[in-house]
Amino acid sequence: MASLDGCISASSALMWEDAVHTGIGRMPAELRHQEVMHLQPVGGQAFSGRIDYGDLAGTGLCRMTASPHRFQRALREGASHAASPLILVIQVKNSSYFEQRERSGMLSPGDWCVLDTYRPFGWNSASGCEQIIMTIQRPADSGLGDLIARGAAQRCDGKTGAARILQAMVSEVMGQIHHLAPYSAGSLASALTATAWNALQEQLEAPAPILLRDTQCSRLKAWIETRLAEPDLSVDTIAQGCRMSARSVHRAFSSDPTGSVSSYLWQRRVVQCAAALKNPQEMHRSITDIALSWGFSSSSHFSRVFRSTLGVSPRSYRAGGQHADWLAAWSGVVPEPDRPKAS
Repeated sequence: MASLDGCISASSALMWEDAVHTGIGRMPAELRHQEVMHLQPVGGQAFSGRIDYGDLAGTGLCRMTASPHRFQRALREGASHAASPLILVIQVKNSSYFEQRERSGMLSPGDWCVLDTYRPFGWNSASGCEQIIMTIQRPADSGLGDLIARGAAQRCDGKTGAARILQAMVSEVMGQIHHLAPYSAGSLASALTATAWNALQEQLEAPAPILLRDTQCSRLKAWIETRLAEPDLSVDTIAQGCRMSARSVHRAFSSDPTGSVSSYLWQRRVVQCAAALKNPQEMHRSITDIALSWGFSSSSHFSRVFRSTLGVSPRSYRAGGQHADWLAAWSGVVPEPDRPKAS
């Protein structure tokens, strides 16, 4: 069976909980009453979300979009472990911070992770998100079980290897699912899950220096997100806060697409300011007020960095529509601050 016919649009916490259960969690009926979920909209916006979901021979596929929110989910004690599926989350737009057990990570576009629905987890998408999610039945193979235990709730890089192939495959399957013959669904589902486990194994077996640098960069980004609005944020304060040397911070960002930790920091701030400039609820605020609230030292400094990043002045960006899709299209630089904005 191959179909992608389900669609749920939600405008409240209760509607979203049902949507997540139906379109993503795909929990057996006997476990539905044991699910505990909590949704909290953030950023002063009313919540809205949409899940387009379907089935590929028992493997769930969905595309989820949602406004800024925090989400927590757990099972009550006594729920069956074997009946709880796994979910593989691919970040498409914006960024999301996740936590499960003692592990956590920040997903930027192209990144992915595997979460175990038997374990409690939390999700923070403070700028909204778009994700593609596969729901996979827990494998009986003990070797795969060990792999999943080691790799669950780890941020994985999707730029190379099997992970990049997996993302292309999932995207193509979702686009072609209505054209698939019934006999194709089973083999494609097997291919997707096998590629997912290969990608996870590649991630865990990456050379130690590369894996360490990637892990350090992810941890640094998560720390930066919580303090993005602080005007004195610098390489030295980041290093001190993460108990690293400034040299180690620079080394961790050596392969980041933004080029350096400083570029990453200023791009994050520009994106957050750009979002505020387009937010109808913040139209009463001046451009200078928005800039200062996100760590810029002056309006002139903000204008220079904003123009060099977007090629347009903040005033023109707020008034015009030629860059309206930039936030959604620019990969990897949408911030997720957990703390309230500085006044």
